[in-house]
Amino acid sequence: MRMRFLLFCALLPAALSVRAVDLSFPGRDPSLAWDGQGRLHAVWVEESGGTNRVMYRRLDDPAAKPVPVTPPGVGTSAHGEVPPILEALADGTLVVAYPVPIPGKWQNEVRIQRSTDGGARWSPPAPLEAGGERGSHNELAATVTPGGTLVLAWLDKRGEDRGLRVARSRDGVRFEADRTLDAKTCECCGNDVLAGNRGEVWIAFRDASEGVRDFAVAASRDEGATFAAPRPLSRDGWKVEGCPHTGARLALGKTGGLWAAWFTGAEPGIYVAHSKDGVSFGPRQRVAAPGEAMPAVAHPEIGALPDGRIAVLYEAVRKDGTRDVEVRFRPENGPWSAPKVLASGAVYPRLAVREDQAVVAFTRKQGNGTEVAVRVIP
Repeated sequence: MRMRFLLFCALLPAALSVRAVDLSFPGRDPSLAWDGQGRLHAVWVEESGGTNRVMYRRLDDPAAKPVPVTPPGVGTSAHGEVPPILEALADGTLVVAYPVPIPGKWQNEVRIQRSTDGGARWSPPAPLEAGGERGSHNELAATVTPGGTLVLAWLDKRGEDRGLRVARSRDGVRFEADRTLDAKTCECCGNDVLAGNRGEVWIAFRDASEGVRDFAVAASRDEGATFAAPRPLSRDGWKVEGCPHTGARLALGKTGGLWAAWFTGAEPGIYVAHSKDGVSFGPRQRVAAPGEAMPAVAHPEIGALPDGRIAVLYEAVRKDGTRDVEVRFRPENGPWSAPKVLASGAVYPRLAVREDQAVVAFTRKQGNGTEVAVRVIP
């Protein structure tokens, strides 16, 4: 995979306390999670002894040290589009899930590990599917509902096609409601899973129907126990033979409503749409388009900041092949700001938002290796 460097930033009003600290350590492809006590956790991939291992660290504790999650010899195939997954359950249990390669081209199987002592020790890896019919797992995503249910979604290949599969758990050990929501999807674009405030769960994924690679959203009103049939996010009409490797992202507005950001090659660009009811989306808005100085854009991220602004981040690919992360802001009912470079030489922006803090992660190459760095921006 491409060599990457991670940069974390926290976008905070000056009057609020800062929990994250400036630090750096080797690694790439992170995932972040806030727990119920306001602690910020991270997992990432570290290349060690020829093996890509999953590592863990608390980011709000200056004295915290990196802790290996995966045992020696267990490697992961996680990457920037789909990093290792980290979620914090209501009782403080941390759950990490990640793909490991199995025989066959682009074949993977998800492993799950838990920590009940704040990340100091981790359980042995366990397969997501313990028995019965099992397929190859790719593009894993997860969320935890306010009611404490962990919902996992992934692409699963059990025949000729990959399909969207979902399962849920209360403890990260026993999974239920394991089923397929869409039997044929795009094979390589990341999914996103988002929990609402009243038992809703949404899953955004790139569908594949008669050569069209547009996004759809599957919605649940009972914490993932059941899902309605997926509905189109936007009818872009993008026909492409190949894998775009750029998924959609979802976010809740501070005053309600569901936001989505995605890339399409039909009238190419990064688009945003809003849903007032969590079911149907309004007209799309293009927030970034390729041009002479920026031949391509990719990998959007979206979130609602503590002050209520909607932030959209994305990769801007320059003429010389370098990539910057740009950001645009808007009030929920206002115009978009002009684009601003948030990080140079960076890719794969990710936001982790809580009530009073929004933490955004960037990845980029650094020298001959990779490094994880944390920087707080007041």
